[in-house]
Amino acid sequence: MIFLFEQLAYSIDFLEKVLPQREKVSDWNLPKGFVQRESKGLCKLDGVGYLYNANCKYVEEGQKEKDPTDKIVFVLPKVFLEEYKKDDNKIIKAFGQVIPADRNFKFNTEAKEVPKEFLSSLSLWVCSSIGKYRLSNPADKEVDVPDAPNATYFSSDKQTPALIDVMNAMKCFYAENQNLFVFTAKNKHSGNNRIDWRRTVSRTQPFLQEGTPVYMNLENKKKVIDVDDRLLVLYFSAMHYIEETFGFKMPHSEFYAPMRVNEFRRLLGHRGLVELRRIKHKYFADKFLKLYNIVKAFFEWGGNFSANDYSSEYLLTSKYNNVFEAMIDRLVGDEGRDIDSLKQNDDGKIIDHLYKEKSLVFASGTDDDLIWHIGDSKYYQDPDDIQGQSVAKQFTYAKNVMQNFFNTIFYDSNNAYKHKGIRYRDITTEGYSITPNFFIRGELPKYKDHKDPSQFKSPYFFDENAKGEGEELIMLARKGNGDKEDAEKAMMDELWNNRNRHFPNRLFDRDTLLLQVYDVNFLYVLKAYTSKRSSLREEFKRDARKKFRKNFLKLLNEKYVFWAVWPSNWLTEVQFVDKHFKTLVGKIFKPIDLKCLILALERDFSDPNNTFKCLDEDVFDKIKSDCIYFHVTPTDIFPINTANLPEATFADNEIEKFDEQLYAYSVKRDVFESKKIGEKYRLPGTINGRKLTGAVLGDCNLERIGIQKSPLDEYYYLPCKED
Repeated sequence: MIFLFEQLAYSIDFLEKVLPQREKVSDWNLPKGFVQRESKGLCKLDGVGYLYNANCKYVEEGQKEKDPTDKIVFVLPKVFLEEYKKDDNKIIKAFGQVIPADRNFKFNTEAKEVPKEFLSSLSLWVCSSIGKYRLSNPADKEVDVPDAPNATYFSSDKQTPALIDVMNAMKCFYAENQNLFVFTAKNKHSGNNRIDWRRTVSRTQPFLQEGTPVYMNLENKKKVIDVDDRLLVLYFSAMHYIEETFGFKMPHSEFYAPMRVNEFRRLLGHRGLVELRRIKHKYFADKFLKLYNIVKAFFEWGGNFSANDYSSEYLLTSKYNNVFEAMIDRLVGDEGRDIDSLKQNDDGKIIDHLYKEKSLVFASGTDDDLIWHIGDSKYYQDPDDIQGQSVAKQFTYAKNVMQNFFNTIFYDSNNAYKHKGIRYRDITTEGYSITPNFFIRGELPKYKDHKDPSQFKSPYFFDENAKGEGEELIMLARKGNGDKEDAEKAMMDELWNNRNRHFPNRLFDRDTLLLQVYDVNFLYVLKAYTSKRSSLREEFKRDARKKFRKNFLKLLNEKYVFWAVWPSNWLTEVQFVDKHFKTLVGKIFKPIDLKCLILALERDFSDPNNTFKCLDEDVFDKIKSDCIYFHVTPTDIFPINTANLPEATFADNEIEKFDEQLYAYSVKRDVFESKKIGEKYRLPGTINGRKLTGAVLGDCNLERIGIQKSPLDEYYYLPCKED
């Protein structure tokens, strides 16, 4: 097989040998624009996918004959490329090996790097993702495929094809021979339930009832394993294995139950071929001979490709970023009419990913306290992909969503808002809920071993403390000294410095927009998207959204200091807000289920000796006579979604009297921390008949508390839902 890479420069001589051409030299038998000529006799491939070139002229250096498998060409996405800089020279690698411009990409077998089988499987997943995208997005003309060829006939005396062609032959054989499966199934099962009286009389003992023998254990006619039937079981098992492993939609039979995937996997290769040889001489029908060779070709997966009756075929897309966007949207986003209408902005911009999730700051966890999360996909890492226009466009997406939120077209005849549960603006404080914005980029884990499936599994998002490649400095949109932790910090600092805002120190202002970046395991995205198992996608969606929320809360906790504020007894919340509106506008917000206000002040990083110094510290001088307050953190201090743990209990002497003003129970810090919430126990749902909100008010950071310490900071508070 030939493995090429998108947007990588190759010599024209090499491409003319491996890519299909018409009679005229360099007149490519491929979609227009797929091969782009560069300077210095080089060409780049503007696309991703699969090619079959029956007239391949490439011969590997040192070989006397052409390798028949080189008729299969896979063009892999540029996400697999790794750019390095060493001694002022740029080096491009894939899977840790330098990619040559004039010959096929081969692995260093002595170093036990990525084997051909792994790369072949990976290529099939890439092609499967394109095929699945094409089915769900038929209007996208960027996916090119020629007219479907006729079924390939594989004869036993010819070299066997690659898996992707075997799959095509399997589908064609099923479409042309469905009556054969029905006839064989009926022929096998006919007479199975008829009683064999000779064997019943000779093998079982009757008992007499009024002189008549009665046989309780009857012998049916012996079921003879039909040779053709066994072949069909292997055939449908092979298609079941392809569908479950690679996600290609394959035919099913109502008569033949396929073998389990793990059981069938043991037959791949030699064991399957041995079983086929045992039954080969027992049938002679032409149709079963053809089926035998197709199944044999499957068991010889990775073998040589035989000539067939068409010269070339391909499945290519020049916009694989659209495929990646569709994969991420399927795994992360929501679907529905309201989603589609919000994605299509009036200014012509289209949002990649949109989904409802609970608000960031002290969310109640109910369906009435949700916010839109807005994402954009970058399927590869480029030095300029997370700055400039990309960042500006992402902020524009968020502004458009908020603008549309108040658009009259989203209200029904009863003036009820159609986007149920979304809460952007708080009427009491006129503050706006924080709008999460994020980029998702594809990244590859370091290859381990083809027998180790962990590279296709968690972690979905990469370890922030992972180190670079020694002296080779990774250039993939990273800054700093090659250390990933430093690089990620540099990028996040840049996004923070370039955050969207009209006024300083106003977190709860509609124009204050923050942005995060996540590197997602591209291999796991491929597997989850192409898999038939919906549980993989649901697992990814749950964990990804949890990760997004956790990281946003971490950012807020690092950049802001939060207080819970209660107006004094002589002021209502509205009166308190009106009195100090000019001081607090954009700085306060009222959560839906808490009987308090949340005040957020931005940290002042200008003084390295006072890391918790806040901007506008005189805020407290203006409001402290009219309120009580204490420090809180927006993150979940103690995990609450631990349903498998027993509820914690509080003795009467461990919990303070219910505070009507705070509308919460207070517990001493040392007492509460001893309960080990999230480790051994979970928070109770109610205390003394009052329902808890599910949150804990307080702050674990004693250093931060010290900047404006109050007596209330000696406690944690369990707020209850308002009556």
